[in-house]
Amino acid sequence: MSVTETVRQQARRLFTPADAEEVIAAFNATELPLIANNGERVYLAILLLSRGDMERFRRELRQAKIDWRDTLAAAGL
Repeated sequence: MSVTETVRQQARRLFTPADAEEVIAAFNATELPLIANNGERVYLAILLLSRGDMERFRRELRQAKIDWRDTLAAAGL
């Protein structure tokens, strides 16, 4: 799934320029299983939960690959 402009903007707001590019690249390389039209919401939830911290981002992305519904619930979405 390709990253939307909304997700790009949020990544750039939360992270340094270099980290934001890494985040966007990670999203572009990620396939979330059994996801239909919720991709943008899941990516935004991951960003929200990461709070601009790369280690948290990586952890939340790993969790979303296991069950993205838990990611949405954890972010209150």
